[in-house]
Amino acid sequence: GGGVWKGRRAKAVIPGGISMGLMTEDELDTPLDFSGPGTVGCLGLGTAAVVVVDETVSIVDFLHNSCRFFAHESCGQCTPCREGTSWSLRMLERIRAGKGRLRDLDLLAEIGDTMGMMPGSTICGLADGAAWPIKNSIAKFRDEFEDYIKQTNPTGYMETDPVPALPIVTTH
Repeated sequence: GGGVWKGRRAKAVIPGGISMGLMTEDELDTPLDFSGPGTVGCLGLGTAAVVVVDETVSIVDFLHNSCRFFAHESCGQCTPCREGTSWSLRMLERIRAGKGRLRDLDLLAEIGDTMGMMPGSTICGLADGAAWPIKNSIAKFRDEFEDYIKQTNPTGYMETDPVPALPIVTTH
């Protein structure tokens, strides 16, 4: 208890563990019962492990940490989880390295939609749990992601490793 540390403002609240998604400051009056979080785009109450994210926390960094956790925890057996968690982590690492592009946000959201597209289609629930913070963070904090990308990569340029050219062999 006691609220947000040192009088800071709450930016987001995780109502039931990271796999449930985030609630924004505007959604803080939502009842924390079994159906309340679902009314604001969260998966549910989950473990009821409430985490408050204050205004000093970057949602980009927050989502990166979430994706890093899920990628680490994936056993790699199921394709949606193995590929979805690793690709989302790689994309967020690229964004944090200053090489992100605005269109990466749509791709991240698509990865989140694909991982959680068919709940229960993987051996365990990790893919479903990994999908929610991605979809939810992009949907609710897109402006913060866009600002981050515009500040760290204003031209939208992305370095690519060129494919080495094969030598031209001529026979005379």
